[in-house]
Amino acid sequence: EQFIEEAHRSMHDAIMIVRRAVKNAAIVPGGGAVDMEMSKVLRNYSRTLMGKEQLFINAFAKALEVIPRQLCDNAGFDSTETLNKLRQKH
Repeated sequence: EQFIEEAHRSMHDAIMIVRRAVKNAAIVPGGGAVDMEMSKVLRNYSRTLMGKEQLFINAFAKALEVIPRQLCDNAGFDSTETLNKLRQKH
């Protein structure tokens, strides 16, 4: 019975996601894509700075990449390979 209830909740969630996507065209990609894009933007910005500011912004950009790396590890993917592919796409 618990399995059936969980399957019902999962189906309901999936239907609601599709419904929301159809109604609202604004969709934010997942899987660390936003984090990788922000990291890229910050790294590019840090190249325009000098001194400690550049180091701080670079460190923050690197920290943002921890999120997609952890998602890859949790999903059982090779995080190094996947992050390299994400960097190429961004």
